[in-house]
Amino acid sequence: MAGKSKTAGAPENRYKTKRKEMGWSREAAAFELHMSDDKLERIENGKQLPSPKDVLDMSDAYNSPELCNYFCNKDCEIGRHYVPEVPDSQLPDIILRLLASVNDFSDMEKQLIRITADGVIDPDEIPDLVKVQHTLEELSIMIEALQLRIEKKIDEGEIDGAVYEEAFNRLGKLF
Repeated sequence: MAGKSKTAGAPENRYKTKRKEMGWSREAAAFELHMSDDKLERIENGKQLPSPKDVLDMSDAYNSPELCNYFCNKDCEIGRHYVPEVPDSQLPDIILRLLASVNDFSDMEKQLIRITADGVIDPDEIPDLVKVQHTLEELSIMIEALQLRIEKKIDEGEIDGAVYEEAFNRLGKLF
């Protein structure tokens, strides 16, 4: 995906910020990322969009899984329409917002059944449907925020990645 980023002209983009947080020079980062210094400079200055592979590599190298969400939400043509921005929040905040969304949805369960039971969504039911949809979107965002926070804790060594992966795989696929 080539072209100019919406962030062109901005003093610093997230890719550059994350590299600097690692304390790496552009040359050191380019070496770690197996890309040229020139390419990394173009990405960091908003003159070239990174490829999805570039973002995955930066995400891994910089211990910043949130870069993937940022890319999908800001730089990917499809993602701008379908991928919500996930806040980089601390675990307690994520859990509280997640539980609030679950509680809100529990209160709306009967509404959703009433709206959809007849297979027709009447105009007077649309505001309630939008409210339910909004709550589900908030729930989805908080689930993604939790996943990003867990990935970050694994990257930082606070959670044992092997133990986590083993427990995750034991549960099997959902679908």
